[in-house]
Amino acid sequence: MDDTSKEPLLAEGSDAPEISSTVTTPFASVNSTESPSASPKKPKVWVKIVLSIVVILLVLGIFLGVIGGVVYLKAREMMGSGTALQQSLQASYTAIKSQNLVESKAKLVEAQAQLQEVKKKYDGLGFMRFIPFAGAYYNDGKHGLKAGQSALEAADVALQAIEPYADVLGFSGAGTFTGGSVENRIQLALATLPKIMPVMDQLSGKLENVQSELAQIDERRYPESFRGMVIREKITSAKAFAAGAKEVVTQGKPVLEVLPDIAGATGKRKRYFILFQNDNERRPTGGFMTAFATLLVENGHVTPERSDDIYELDKKFRNKPEIPAILKTYLKTETRWNLRDMNLSPDFKNSMDVFWSYYSKLPGENAKDVDGIITVDTAVLENLVAVLGPVEVPGYGTFSAENDKRCDCPQIIYALSEIVDRPTPFLRANRKGIIGPMMQAVLQKAYTAPKQLWPALFGSAWKNIEEKHVQFYFFDEKTQAAAESINAAGRVKPTPANSDYLFIVDANLGGAKSNLFVKTSIEQDVEVPQNGVLKKTITMTYKNPFPPSNCNLEAGQLCLNGKLTDWLRIYLPEGAKVTDSLGFDTGTTKTSEDLGHAVFEGVFTLQPLNQVKVKITYTVPYTDTKTYRLFMQKQGGAEDITHLMTVNGGQQQVVLDKDKAVAIPF
Repeated sequence: MDDTSKEPLLAEGSDAPEISSTVTTPFASVNSTESPSASPKKPKVWVKIVLSIVVILLVLGIFLGVIGGVVYLKAREMMGSGTALQQSLQASYTAIKSQNLVESKAKLVEAQAQLQEVKKKYDGLGFMRFIPFAGAYYNDGKHGLKAGQSALEAADVALQAIEPYADVLGFSGAGTFTGGSVENRIQLALATLPKIMPVMDQLSGKLENVQSELAQIDERRYPESFRGMVIREKITSAKAFAAGAKEVVTQGKPVLEVLPDIAGATGKRKRYFILFQNDNERRPTGGFMTAFATLLVENGHVTPERSDDIYELDKKFRNKPEIPAILKTYLKTETRWNLRDMNLSPDFKNSMDVFWSYYSKLPGENAKDVDGIITVDTAVLENLVAVLGPVEVPGYGTFSAENDKRCDCPQIIYALSEIVDRPTPFLRANRKGIIGPMMQAVLQKAYTAPKQLWPALFGSAWKNIEEKHVQFYFFDEKTQAAAESINAAGRVKPTPANSDYLFIVDANLGGAKSNLFVKTSIEQDVEVPQNGVLKKTITMTYKNPFPPSNCNLEAGQLCLNGKLTDWLRIYLPEGAKVTDSLGFDTGTTKTSEDLGHAVFEGVFTLQPLNQVKVKITYTVPYTDTKTYRLFMQKQGGAEDITHLMTVNGGQQQVVLDKDKAVAIPF
């Protein structure tokens, strides 16, 4: 051993405690003080290296301390401006929600000024871009600020576009359509819609900038949360919101382009065939097609032309085709296929293509003059009277959205059932004659509604379209494409790439109007993919907590709740294989393919005051072991259904109120 290893670590006479000579500590050697007579020793090379590292760390520590102090001071400066910016944005959003356009614009101007102040202070941290590791975070902040600037500019463009229509939309502000009747204002708005197209392009460009800037921020660099504040999810949400806003503008532009033509404001009156679906007797496109009407639309003014019972059309339908096997089995009284039962496909266009191919040949129907088919269900009436208030229909009474205890449903639904469905000891002519007068009364009340109600009316209309209580099929290809672009056409969509798919379709093939009483809940249990295959179990619970109706015709009572015979089809991705099923009636299950999907189907029965659980397990090719992605479609006319998602043990509730994409980590 080198003798130097045995030298005392401290000079004699030092006050430091004695340390064993068997331990060599360079830091101790550096701090020792040798006597003048001691011979100098050259430090070893590794000691020099350690010393150099210590010096570097010391200098770096001081440097980072200075930077940290500067950053801290700058951050404190920005926090004040950032808080003010957040408050102005919240105030602008609150104002636009309360239809105060003037206040919203004023607060947006404040927000723009405050953002400039934040940017100015942030620029004081520009030196950070040259620092390894820290530079990436600094650049993220720059991208975020640029995205914020474009977002505020987009908001300004949108508010300027809205301003001329303030009065029509029910906003307080200097709208340019304040004169004349409601109809006159609508007509003027339709005439000026083409002027909005350049604005839509400008808005799209601003939102494209937002997306581009946010795309350069990698949220994976950030923790889930810091000191109780959510970080990563907010970045992810901002990206999703920007993408959604861009999609809305992209999809909305073709609709605005064709809207004047749809409303008969381009010099040609439009005629639409309206089908009324009773969703309380569920069918694939939403409900039993109980009645029909034709409407004329000219310069935004809607005029009911005629309305009648769907059975009147079937009386004129002479050469009826062979009835499909599923209907022949369960609709015991039918021997041929009637028009009223032709909505067997859950794809609205597909069903209407079949329906129209026969309807168009009926004598006296003038099908060639019709521009499109629109279907509505009972939810539309419920929502309209909820916004407008009670509606009086001459000769029939007053209808409202108040709850009726006899069915735990809106009064208008029970009252219409009384008028249309209650059996009588005599033959009633035109038992659905209320349809025309009801439409006229609702339209009249809408046209004369105070402007404060218009935002709620527009909101109700959009909600009904999103939830598929209203569906459109236009015979003009451009108009149909616009309807499909905003998911207003009731189309069955393909499975997205790298995703699972689910579309549950119920059809009431017996059971009166029992869907009015049946409540549905769904559980989905998803396992982590193994060897590129995902396994999933779906459990559907159908409950009918109400007592049965007296459906004896001689009793003369309203027959609403009876035994439900449900033809259930479950649309899955192509390649999916059902490995197990429970709850279906014996001998009714089978698999097939339809509309680009694997389909599993079966029939079950549900009695009043009972419940049924239907379960299937299936496998499907799926390789992503990090995230479970599912695209779910909502059946037309169906109520909102809560899905309890259990993904690898973790649970999350999803309310299916419209077509919805879900992403849940495994």
